[in-house]
Amino acid sequence: MKEPYTPTGPSRSALKRQANQVEEVVQGLLDLGGSQLERLQWDQPLRAELDLARKTRQHGARKRQIKHLSALLRRDSEALESARTVLEKSVGAHRVQVQDFHLLEDLRDRLCREQSRADALQEASQRYPTCDGALLERLARSYSENGDRRPYREIFRHLRTAAEKTPR
Repeated sequence: MKEPYTPTGPSRSALKRQANQVEEVVQGLLDLGGSQLERLQWDQPLRAELDLARKTRQHGARKRQIKHLSALLRRDSEALESARTVLEKSVGAHRVQVQDFHLLEDLRDRLCREQSRADALQEASQRYPTCDGALLERLARSYSENGDRRPYREIFRHLRTAAEKTPR
């Protein structure tokens, strides 16, 4: 009687999924700026392959270079983990910047609405002690009375400056 088949390793589909994940990591690295890539702890041959992939502009050639670099990374687990770490930190930092930007926009919009202005002024002074509450109120009133966009933009600039001066 024949013995039943028992798989010895991951399936072919699982291997393809892993390869695609590594290609996505490489693509993410190519989108990062040079200063962020300096944090990679790679040896010189891998770094040269990454630089070549970044310089390659033709679609087919770039795709081949991404696949080649992905194959090299699949063989070097330390380099792959380093790449994933750098990519996660970069994406996380960008996400925090976007959240902060949306928070400032929301605060500005609440300052410009008459019914929520007092609460927004109080929140702004608590979050950002360096911001000038009187200036914010004057700009918000000017915007609501005239509908001019200049004070609207000025409120955002003032809030952003105060946020930059405030330690996290």
